[in-house]
Amino acid sequence: MADTTILKHFDSDQQILFPSDAEKKPGSACYERWQQYRKAKTIGEALKLGATKADLRWDAQKGLLKLVGNAAGLQAGSTPMKRPAAAAASGTPSAKAARTAGGGLRAVASAAAAKTLRDGVQLKPTLRSGGASAGSGVVLPAVGYGTYKLKGAEVKEPMLAALRQGYRLFDTAQVYENEADVGRAIRESGVPREEIVIETKVWRSSHGYERTMKAFNQSLRKLGVDYIDLYLIHWPGAKTGWPLKKGTICPPDWTPAMRDTGTWKAMEELLEKGKVKAIGVANYGERQLKQLLKVCKIKPMVNQVEFHPRLVQSELLEFCKANGIVLQAYASLGSSDAKQAETFFQLPPVQKAAEAHKATPAQVLLRWALQKGALVVPKSSKASRIQENSEVFHFSLTKSEVSAIDALHNGTRLAWKGEDPGKIE
Repeated sequence: MADTTILKHFDSDQQILFPSDAEKKPGSACYERWQQYRKAKTIGEALKLGATKADLRWDAQKGLLKLVGNAAGLQAGSTPMKRPAAAAASGTPSAKAARTAGGGLRAVASAAAAKTLRDGVQLKPTLRSGGASAGSGVVLPAVGYGTYKLKGAEVKEPMLAALRQGYRLFDTAQVYENEADVGRAIRESGVPREEIVIETKVWRSSHGYERTMKAFNQSLRKLGVDYIDLYLIHWPGAKTGWPLKKGTICPPDWTPAMRDTGTWKAMEELLEKGKVKAIGVANYGERQLKQLLKVCKIKPMVNQVEFHPRLVQSELLEFCKANGIVLQAYASLGSSDAKQAETFFQLPPVQKAAEAHKATPAQVLLRWALQKGALVVPKSSKASRIQENSEVFHFSLTKSEVSAIDALHNGTRLAWKGEDPGKIE
């Protein structure tokens, strides 16, 4: 984790350069950090990417880092670097670029504009009638870490690896049965709570005002926190199928109106009481969003949906943009729920772009989603893949590359056994 006290001594806007022929000895912990933060263009970016104060001093002393402009403060290690008066003035481009939200998170204009794992879009509670609502909102990082199917002992090491890598958004859910493990890993990491964005979801068997309130309090207790950053309705319908008996439904008193008049009402109340910073939905289609927007007090801020080259939900994406709803993608790299006849990594347009940008197919898939305007929450239990999935900020796909991947759409759904949740009443 970066030593943020360095910001008291070094100008976070100071431009830096890592010579292309500079290299550290492989195998050490500092080498792993170096591989990440050497992409930085400023001191602030280096810190966000995992550099420590000692790292930067050592790099400068060994000639592995050069400052663009006055380098005295870093090279000597004693004189604080001061922001030039012109740059320090409020309203200048460099001053604006340095402004961050609480906890080191930085709001950017779009998912594609993110440059680090701490960059994201600003979620602000908005009334359907217009104007701001109660609630502080939160910066939702463009790239987060998903925890689906990670449980018990499987959670700790991947979570800690993700935290060390710089991930600050962690996506879990009531039904994942890992909220307690996610909370423990966050506490063990030592990263301050205010620097972490926790996203969890109320399961479909908990629809209704009272049940949603109960489920929320259970999630809060399991996570070991006193507030949740982003709370979502996981599914627009009720629970059916295994392990329920055939022909039964949970909750048994379910009606389609319940998700708006019961579940969403509870979500709004939790936000107004400061228990959550932002609220949203998952797996909602355009029809369900339109219905919610007709009756809600506070508009949904996020819609998490399946979104990948075989399911490019362009119309839904545009509807969300037009209504101030952030679309967050899952299954960006495929889904373990489905027996895929193909891997996205082998798709010719993906491989071609990967070769052109010296990136991996996974990085191309995630970059494509970001440039489409979707946030991503890739999951992996392997430290190498966790790092790989984080390195998506150093290149951009061309318009033709994006279009070529768009053209792979064929409407295939991999999650939820292929069911289209948008068709649920």
